[in-house]
Amino acid sequence: MAKLRAKVVEMGARRSVSTARAYACDWRDFEAWCKVAGRCPLPAGPETLALYVAHGLETGRKCSSLERRLAAIASAHRAARVDVPSSLEARGVLNGALRAGAAGPKGKAALSVADLRKCVAGVSKKSALGLRDRAILVLGFASALRRSELVGLDMSDVLVTDRGVRVFIRRSKTDQVGAGREIGIFPGRRADTCPLRVLRAYLKVRGDEPGPLFLSSDSQGRLRPGRRLLGHNLRMAVLRAVEGAGLDVKLYGAHSLRAGCITAAAEAGVPESIIMQRSGHKSIAMVARYVRPASIWSVDPLARAL
Repeated sequence: MAKLRAKVVEMGARRSVSTARAYACDWRDFEAWCKVAGRCPLPAGPETLALYVAHGLETGRKCSSLERRLAAIASAHRAARVDVPSSLEARGVLNGALRAGAAGPKGKAALSVADLRKCVAGVSKKSALGLRDRAILVLGFASALRRSELVGLDMSDVLVTDRGVRVFIRRSKTDQVGAGREIGIFPGRRADTCPLRVLRAYLKVRGDEPGPLFLSSDSQGRLRPGRRLLGHNLRMAVLRAVEGAGLDVKLYGAHSLRAGCITAAAEAGVPESIIMQRSGHKSIAMVARYVRPASIWSVDPLARAL
């Protein structure tokens, strides 16, 4: 019983750290908006919350994201021991958006295999930064990892073998207790998009020192030993490659790699259960968001009729 109690406490602590980090980011965003809008963030009034939510919807925020921000604002008020403002009006704005079908913008476009090749081809093979970015693109696509999972990888989580790359994901959005899961990434047929060859090329310049797999870089483009790449910088690496390939940067983001892997697998007729093993999704319904768009051209039901 004591071990079980300790495990529950540990799980709660892990969740609280993650939540606290997200709430702090949300609160900074709210404070910044209040400064521009000429509103008082603490204590905030109900009208301020409603206007903040309305602004968020206008700028493309998801309703789920704004729900969390309301919770973060309430948490900040409780921490400051001031009255928590009523969110009734703000939630009315959110509910109206949901009823109108404006739950948020559509997800970033999936990067196709052809466009991935264009992106990789435009990234330098001669610089450490370029080799890192190529590894991000190819491994990110092949693994279907979320951005947080990709930047969270350590050297100890990745094993490069002749058969391919073994990747251990210690914790993810759908695995808050940290049970972890392992995936195997096979070599590719093309040198530029082969996860094994691209990762090996990056590791030659990164070195085998323990620590984060993907290192951040300084203003001169030099890798910084021991310094983990942040999610925002990973997104910028993807957008640089997208722009270099002549694609519309507004359509793509870090999630485009994950979406591209799932979509490509669906187009190839891979069963949803196998796709879920790679992506880490717990629900077929979530995978179906990618599978269904990819499958609309797979069979022509009127092939012999028209």
